[in-house]
Amino acid sequence: MMNSETSPERRYDKGERRYKHVAKGSQPGIDFDQSDPKKWVGKCPSTLSQADQIRLLNEAVAAPNGDRDLPVAKKLYVVHEGAIYEAQTSDRGRTYHGYPYKGKLSGAILEELSAMAERKGCSDEFAIWVKTYIERHGGRG
Repeated sequence: MMNSETSPERRYDKGERRYKHVAKGSQPGIDFDQSDPKKWVGKCPSTLSQADQIRLLNEAVAAPNGDRDLPVAKKLYVVHEGAIYEAQTSDRGRTYHGYPYKGKLSGAILEELSAMAERKGCSDEFAIWVKTYIERHGGRG
């Protein structure tokens, strides 16, 4: 896995008109589309500053790219105040856009994120996020 110690500083791209990813308050969340209950949107706290976004992006751990041979990570994961955030690049690693995450994660990524949550003092909140929003899949890869 790659991390901020082995890669250049990552840049955050908020994107134009991405207000759908911002919550109305100070808590992250997952909202569901009423017309399609399987479709979800991660909502970042409205209090998350641009400096926080950049810091979190550079603390994030990289997920394996699977069978794709890419020089940079397509997806990154980080813990902030117990919530798991995913960041994705659409421009080959120049910039990333992040949001609270719901879905499947490998055991290896969850172990790294759990250790991160422990270092940050938010293990209890992390455990609740995982129980509520995360499905463990695969082994350590």
